Amino acid sequence: PHTDLPTYPFQRKHYWLEPLAHTGDLNASGLDATDHPLLGAVVELPDENGVLLTAQLSVKSHPWLADHAVSGTVLVPGAALVELAVQAGERVGAGAVDELIVEAPLVVPPSGAVRLQVTAGAVDATGRRPVTVHSRGEGGDSVNWIRHATGSLTTTTTAADRTGTADLTTWPPPGAEELSVADFYDLRYVAGYEYGPVFQGLRRVWRRGEELFAELALTAESAQDTAAFALHPALLDSALHTAAFADPGQGAGERTLLPFAWNDVAVHATGATALRVRLAPAGADAISLQAADPTGAPVASVGSLSFRAVDPAALSGGGAQDALFRLEWQPVPAPETATPEDWPTLDLTGRTGAGIRELAGEVLAAVQSHLATGPDDTRLVVLTRDARHDPAQAAVHGLVRTAQNEHPDRIVLVDTDTAPVSRGLLDAALSTGEPQLALVSGHITVPRLTRAQATGETSLDPQGTALVTGGTGTLGALTARHLVTHHGIRHLHLVSRRGPAAPGADALVAELTGLGAQVTVSAADVADRAHLAAVLDRIDPEHPLTAVIHTAGVLQDAVITAQTPDHLDAVLAPKTDAARTLHELTKDQDLAAFVLFSSAAGTLGNPGQANYAAANAALDAYARRLRTEGVPAVSLAWGLWADASGMTGHLDGGDQSRMSRQGALALSAEQGMALLDAGIASGEAALVTSRMNFPALRAAAAEGQLPAVLKGLVSPPRKAAHSVSDAQESLADRLAALPEEDRRRRVLDLVRTHASTVLGDVPIRPEQPFRDVGFDSLTAVELRNRLATATGVRLPATLIFDYPSPAVLTRHLLAELLPETEATSDEAAPVAAEAADDGALDLIAAMDTDDLVARALGAVGN
Repeated sequence: PHTDLPTYPFQRKHYWLEPLAHTGDLNASGLDATDHPLLGAVVELPDENGVLLTAQLSVKSHPWLADHAVSGTVLVPGAALVELAVQAGERVGAGAVDELIVEAPLVVPPSGAVRLQVTAGAVDATGRRPVTVHSRGEGGDSVNWIRHATGSLTTTTTAADRTGTADLTTWPPPGAEELSVADFYDLRYVAGYEYGPVFQGLRRVWRRGEELFAELALTAESAQDTAAFALHPALLDSALHTAAFADPGQGAGERTLLPFAWNDVAVHATGATALRVRLAPAGADAISLQAADPTGAPVASVGSLSFRAVDPAALSGGGAQDALFRLEWQPVPAPETATPEDWPTLDLTGRTGAGIRELAGEVLAAVQSHLATGPDDTRLVVLTRDARHDPAQAAVHGLVRTAQNEHPDRIVLVDTDTAPVSRGLLDAALSTGEPQLALVSGHITVPRLTRAQATGETSLDPQGTALVTGGTGTLGALTARHLVTHHGIRHLHLVSRRGPAAPGADALVAELTGLGAQVTVSAADVADRAHLAAVLDRIDPEHPLTAVIHTAGVLQDAVITAQTPDHLDAVLAPKTDAARTLHELTKDQDLAAFVLFSSAAGTLGNPGQANYAAANAALDAYARRLRTEGVPAVSLAWGLWADASGMTGHLDGGDQSRMSRQGALALSAEQGMALLDAGIASGEAALVTSRMNFPALRAAAAEGQLPAVLKGLVSPPRKAAHSVSDAQESLADRLAALPEEDRRRRVLDLVRTHASTVLGDVPIRPEQPFRDVGFDSLTAVELRNRLATATGVRLPATLIFDYPSPAVLTRHLLAELLPETEATSDEAAPVAAEAADDGALDLIAAMDTDDLVARALGAVGN
């Protein structure tokens, strides 16, 4: 029988032995020190003839634990919990684990420490002793203890008798088929199991029927500590990795398996640094394990172990926190040597306070000129000043981020807090290879999204009036309902361009009125000062304005080379102009919240949305400026919404599936409103509120495709020294060693695989034109970027127009990779420039806003 995992942490009252603030001499405090790497002290429990072991773990004191992470969260491995139970049992004559149930994962925080207490209690009538593992944070009495594991201890002889041993002296096992482990840890990383070198112990694996066999070894550094352990947790944990070969799909998608129920665990010999192991089925959804040293002598045995699926989001707190992020500027070391680059520079540091349209328009023209005329190996350096608080300078950042994503390695964005910029510091910054940087107090920093904490409570006055712009749209209506049902707001003023004439407006008013609210709907252009003033004049003075939520916005998308000043103006007016007008006309009100609905496009630089990214980046900076002036402003940069809006209603399942592969998951209405509350209560000026597909981000990181700004969310795959080849060959080197036909097939497969991935697993034949299977200007850019990363070859933005089918493109790539062995034939040469340009322009012209939005990461109704 199985025991269901609880839906809440176990919290029971105990008389706990608190670790002393000043440890001093443990013996003087009535404690005995231990020589175990995971434990600090032990004290006997005389009434029970048991023991209590204490410990304090952190990634600082035990850095090797950081090599055991799941979906970005460092966990104490289940094997370590077994080790703790064994250590407690050995002190009372019961050094084997009869049973250990892992009730809740034990998370090691990124900063600070977690306190542990392991208890082995009195022997019962069956000869077993109870064992528990509890933890709590460093918050003292205000933090509850959580029980992570509970079970019973027995003698080693009893456990071994029930489990038996396997003969592992003959090695490799006779009749077993060896399996490849070459990419094993790369695949596990993509599935969310982020094992660092210490936990990458698997060396070889064999299969014989339902049995699995493996060789394991610790790193040289870890092997130095084995004498203090019964069995080093990294070695036992690595042994469990073998189970993945029983189910190659294990861990795929969002299903993450962790050890749950251990039975009959016995350690027969200590000090092992390498193992031979055998795994076999032990009933439904369980395995047994026998481990021996390299001579075949028994080391450990596990009678049965079952696994349970966990939600990766729950490991990090889940809920709003898992979709709430802030943009942090993190310091990076300056390169030891900086090579001055003779790149053109667009210096905007003297243009602080400029108009958004003016500055963004100038930069758009400069970027377009650079992309059209500059050499492919030359980068344009765009210098700004105080883009965090200057809306116009921030708009430049949003626009350039999109240009960078559409044209990698062509533009570098540098912000500074001083002018003029030190040439030496600028050269050092450019030498880092980062696409975006900020020079702060003489230091080089880079932008990284990091998790933000969902803390505090939202407090809005039910008797005040809340003004919602875009109030009859999808997000505006959703927000209005939330204000009424969750915050008890009884006075709403909804503003939109069509007002009462908007589709669904009457039904919305009837719904909200039925919930007890008084609702006014007005038609107005919020960016127009006179219109907005008239709206505000209608608010009842007895219920003054206390909250402003600005959800309005429009899209008018195009790739950067096709953007015009009209594109900029179309999106700036309802976003930045309206926000400024709202503030100027409400700054004398006693507001509890001034919320701006921004978009993650401003932070991530969505391809095809340079104008939209500019407007939303400016909105974020405006909120930061207002916050410094005492206004309770917050800009929430939304990701993809599940609810269809006027801007995203055309997205089908295929579109959302493609976005998911790129890293964006849709927010439900409930999740979005929880994030709205978290954002208001956070005290932050700007947050990114977006669900991330972390497996997709890890896959992108493994392929070298992860945008720099997202590198703070997933750790790069870490390889143990033994798994890295002595000399990693380039693609060109590997191809050169192959026969001609194999070279062509290998590159053709590369092209077709990436093309299919970009389109959402749509197959494409070698001679089939890219345009015939649905490629447009945005997906063409994405394919170019993926192939450039995969091959290391600089490729033009017009790649699939110059080389219009996989076969033709393959011949071109081979000629670029192996110029000495691959003569460029007429077939591999690009099509006539005029024809390529005409084709590209025709395709861009044929695309409407819906086509572009459907392929823009995180394009949402903001």
